[in-house]
Amino acid sequence: MAYTWVACEARTGLVIADLPDLSCGKVSASIGAFTTTSAVLPYPGPDNATPENWERATQGGASYLVLLDDVTDQPVQGYLIGKRVADETPMLSLQNLVSLEAYFDRRFIGDKSFTQTGQNAIVAAIVAAYVAAGSNGGIPFRVLNLDGGPGALRDRTYTDISDKTVYSVLTELMGVIGGPEWTVTWESKYVGGQRFITPVLQVGARIGVDPLAGLAPAATFDMPGNLTEFTYSEDWTSQGGATDILATSTASADSRPQSTHVVVADSSRPTLEWRFTPSTSITDVATLQQHAASEAAIIGGGVNALTLTADVEDAPRLGVDWSIGDTIGWDITTPRFPNGFRGTARAVGWELTLADVDLIAPIIAQ
Repeated sequence: MAYTWVACEARTGLVIADLPDLSCGKVSASIGAFTTTSAVLPYPGPDNATPENWERATQGGASYLVLLDDVTDQPVQGYLIGKRVADETPMLSLQNLVSLEAYFDRRFIGDKSFTQTGQNAIVAAIVAAYVAAGSNGGIPFRVLNLDGGPGALRDRTYTDISDKTVYSVLTELMGVIGGPEWTVTWESKYVGGQRFITPVLQVGARIGVDPLAGLAPAATFDMPGNLTEFTYSEDWTSQGGATDILATSTASADSRPQSTHVVVADSSRPTLEWRFTPSTSITDVATLQQHAASEAAIIGGGVNALTLTADVEDAPRLGVDWSIGDTIGWDITTPRFPNGFRGTARAVGWELTLADVDLIAPIIAQ
């Protein structure tokens, strides 16, 4: 395996244990969403290297686990421990492991109002007030503004009695046309000889980068080549594709705020409708219109999903050749595509399978 695990104190990021015998089948990441996994750890014994402080290192809510790349020694992904379960076996079960975006769903926003405030500045202010270390016992998040400026101006009002989590607020904000993308990455530093690994909330109009004009992406996956498998699906099921999209909010009496119908021209299909509620607290029709337009851009032509899986040792390396949000390329020749299937798209996430042969699968936005 090309990766190893360490445990960190959740409130400081201090590395408190090496966990070379921790076993975890998959880790993953996705822009604007948390991911989950589980793991097992053998109890200390003559045949393994589980540390003596394993109990502190695996406390639910008090520690997070970080996966390190053995080649670069840099953090790849981290998970807050949710549940620890013991049974008659010599293995400790660590369940409900959640990536650090999920911590936003454990913090609630209070009374906060923003008028013509940059969207990146809104995110930074919310994280500083309700999430980061110092904000009522938070986790040491650092906010990285990828745009270098406040971002598109927005009006937002939040109230404590609405019981909105920070996660729901950031999800809604990202869902409008031109809304800020966000994701959690990791950084490592040494202070006084001790290592700290802490989360970084990246926010901006765009996570990741495109190749320079006229150049191919830095990372390309191919078959024959580094790919071990691929699938390509074209989805027009409910929620998979629609030609008439409407965004609604919560009704009051016999009326409710809603967008106009966003119609996607399609001469081949009958009208296929989709209605959704991006948030129950939206009263501004213009905001709902932005959500409807954003949804139409995603599902208005159907949802074409491409999955690529490659051997880590042969593939472009995550965190070195490409990162979440970057544009990557593919070149595939199979019976379905005898003349080749080539293209580029953003990797809006990734999934890493940890086994005898480690596999990397970028999650492609189509």
